[in-house]
Amino acid sequence: MTNCPVCKNILPEKANFCPYCGKILSLEKTLPLEELTLTFLRADLSDFTGISESMTAEDVMNFLNNLFGSFYAIIEKYKGILYQVIGDEIVGIFGISMKGGYTPHLSIMAIEEIIKKVKEYNKFFPLIKECKIKCGLEMASASIYNIKGDLHNAIIVTEGFAKSLVLQKNAENDVVLVGESLYQATRSFFEYEEYGELIDNYISVRAYKLKMR
Repeated sequence: MTNCPVCKNILPEKANFCPYCGKILSLEKTLPLEELTLTFLRADLSDFTGISESMTAEDVMNFLNNLFGSFYAIIEKYKGILYQVIGDEIVGIFGISMKGGYTPHLSIMAIEEIIKKVKEYNKFFPLIKECKIKCGLEMASASIYNIKGDLHNAIIVTEGFAKSLVLQKNAENDVVLVGESLYQATRSFFEYEEYGELIDNYISVRAYKLKMR
């Protein structure tokens, strides 16, 4: 019997990846994880490039560093990981850790808090134009390959990234759009209204608009 060195939970036999806290237990082996159900979050600051033109470079970096630092803390609080920061966009993943419990629900709670945090930062960092955020989330099957020490360097094969991007691109300011799979998993707890089918190249997503609490 082996315990995880971080969370102390009992590990499955010959485990190389802790299913409770996400700790990678081997730096040498390639650890394929197939058919995981993950939730993918994409959130983009709306027209931030135009807003930042009226700010100094130092103010832009100060604003983004503080805001994205808050995003990281929020996503971690709800048992997700901040997978990437692409300019003024963030990509989050929920479901790697089993410890989180109701992962789809936690992802929605995280994005609600992220939107509230942006509104708070608008008060503390006065801008010429108020900063807004557009958000998309979808739950999808994923396979992860070449995990060696850091999930950020792994290869993740899934439609979740593309579908959440389609939702994010079509969302209005301070609006969260979720896909069909996430809607079905969370509709008994959160309120939605049907938004319609979104199509971008080969990706088709039926979207639902989250009613913010």
